[in-house]
Amino acid sequence: MGLLAARGVRRTDKYGSLSGITVEHRPRSLELLPYVLSGSRFARAASGDPFHSSPEMTRRVGADVRYLLTSNLTLDATVNPDFGQVEADPAVVNLSAFETYFPEKRPFFVAGAGAFSFGSFNCYFCSNTSNLGVFYSRRIGRAPQLGSYVDGLAQFEDNPGSSTILGAAKITGRTSSGFTVGFLDAVTSSEAAHFQTSTGSPRLVQQVEPLTNYFLGRVRRDFNDGNTVIGAVLTSALRRLDDPLLRDSLRQHGEAVGADVRHYWAGQRYSLRSQFVVSDVVGSPSAITRTMESSAHYFQRPDRTETGDGLFSARYDRAATQLRGYGYYARLAKESGDWLWEVANNIRSPGFEVNDLSFLSRADYNWMNANVVRQWTVPGRWYRNIWTSLGGQQQFDYQGMRTDLQGQSFYSMQLPNFWKVNTSYIHHPVVYDDRATRGGPTVKRTGYNDIGFGISGDNRRQLVLGLNGEHATSVGEAGSSLYLTPNATLKFGSNTSVNFAPSYSHSRGTQYVMRQDDPTANAFYGRRNVFARIDQRSLSLDTRLNVTFTPSLTLELYAQPFVANGRYSSFEEFAAPRELRKVVYGRDVGAITEQRDVDGALTGYLVDPDGAGPAESFVISNPDFSLRSLRGNAVLRWEFRPGSTLFLVWQQTRAGSSSAGTFDLSRDRALILADRPINVFQLKVNYWIGL
Repeated sequence: MGLLAARGVRRTDKYGSLSGITVEHRPRSLELLPYVLSGSRFARAASGDPFHSSPEMTRRVGADVRYLLTSNLTLDATVNPDFGQVEADPAVVNLSAFETYFPEKRPFFVAGAGAFSFGSFNCYFCSNTSNLGVFYSRRIGRAPQLGSYVDGLAQFEDNPGSSTILGAAKITGRTSSGFTVGFLDAVTSSEAAHFQTSTGSPRLVQQVEPLTNYFLGRVRRDFNDGNTVIGAVLTSALRRLDDPLLRDSLRQHGEAVGADVRHYWAGQRYSLRSQFVVSDVVGSPSAITRTMESSAHYFQRPDRTETGDGLFSARYDRAATQLRGYGYYARLAKESGDWLWEVANNIRSPGFEVNDLSFLSRADYNWMNANVVRQWTVPGRWYRNIWTSLGGQQQFDYQGMRTDLQGQSFYSMQLPNFWKVNTSYIHHPVVYDDRATRGGPTVKRTGYNDIGFGISGDNRRQLVLGLNGEHATSVGEAGSSLYLTPNATLKFGSNTSVNFAPSYSHSRGTQYVMRQDDPTANAFYGRRNVFARIDQRSLSLDTRLNVTFTPSLTLELYAQPFVANGRYSSFEEFAAPRELRKVVYGRDVGAITEQRDVDGALTGYLVDPDGAGPAESFVISNPDFSLRSLRGNAVLRWEFRPGSTLFLVWQQTRAGSSSAGTFDLSRDRALILADRPINVFQLKVNYWIGL
């Protein structure tokens, strides 16, 4: 029931212009920044592990290069880059079939990212939708895609956590003819995992990521005094698939090409933005079948209507070696005045696939929304400004089923003391769900009523407080969710700040558990899709400390203790496709029996799905979980001469899990401290050379 919304994005094209600047000396044309790194990893290896010892030493060398091609075009390149000083990703619990999105933090890809932007998205209020992006830089240097395959085979393993970036280069800037350009090319190395199975077999080697080349080209140009912008984009990912397993699992190459336009008129009171992208991926039949059956597509749904193949793929064909699709986004809006409005349409065809170099959680939808806004921008006696909106959105899949429908309202206000408050309300009725059974037949998803709220203090103060929250209750069955994120920032003068941002969530609802083949389950095409009620809680305590001792000496600290628990009950299945009603094992149908080990610990459940009927019994392994972790890093940065920097980095990770399933903060806090840590120490020095 998460609320994902964008509201009133500020437009940089309305900023002023700066002119009359004279550069007396031409900047240096070439800058070199070589680095050397030495590091140690301290972690206790498991008994009998032939691949790890403590400590494990690391040594790396590499370099960054910057060259001014012209006064407005810059070439940036990196060879064997290292990003060890970058803050670690936070811990999360993801029980869905979809990948977790993490933002980019690596300096090479963050710098100048605006030159590659495509798929800009804006809405006065919307939720559970995404932009038409074609580039997600974290695909470059990603974790090896077949690492989990080795995990399932190995007792001991040496599995790389990321793909090595052999080199990358980008050109950004503006040409003399007025084109804004961004070109990027990167090569990542082939990666192999070394492992040993539980049978004591000799050490085995499996390639888990192929040699890959990534390319992105982005061009756009302004017309009509900047009121019209037209652009194009091209992406490509090309893999060398020498290993049979890689060839059967991964696409050989994938491309996407698109165009976009943004236009303002009537004194920039009205705007139109539109984007269109065509994607094409090629691979072996098994690789394309894996793509069609992935959570982004689910072509294998047995009640899915087959359509003609044509230019853009929509047919489930296990012999196919190519998949094509398209994406489209358009928004027409009134952007200034007391009254504003917008209408938008967002489309992904069933065969649209850009995950080789972008982030796509799902295709096969036609989304549309509309909002009306009233704003007060002239300060009154009890407010500085007010923004309120009313609207709705809906979504259909390509079979014509409505998979989303909601009415929404939003209100925000800035008080005279510069505090801000906001609240929102969403009503979401029962709709069809073509993703719940993860490739099985379409069912229905319960609706919900959602209330969001937020309050934030004056950022100019020494102590800045804030609170964001969301509470949702289900419509049609018991269920609820609560999410709270307080925030406090304390500034000690101008050089030190501490930020404490804990988050707490508690939800009760329905969760997918497993699929069981059963030829007697005729209504669900020979498979039983098992769900359960879940009571889930998580608590995260994110803390940051930033200290600037001098302009050239800084310290950054980050720590995140995290605990999460989930307890399952009332195992059930849908009564029939395209229905909301479920039947619970042992209450409405069949029987269910707990299974325990010799110590009395719960190991799973034995399910007889139809009592005296012909269906065979099956086992559900105990899905209850309790997770805990502590992630932290400290980075001391010293610029010992202009452009030359020394980094001293300490990273620590602790993690553990059990099947307790209950939320017990004192227990989990003690267990976190008892978990054996992994400590990484790094010393990195780079030296700036200007020519």
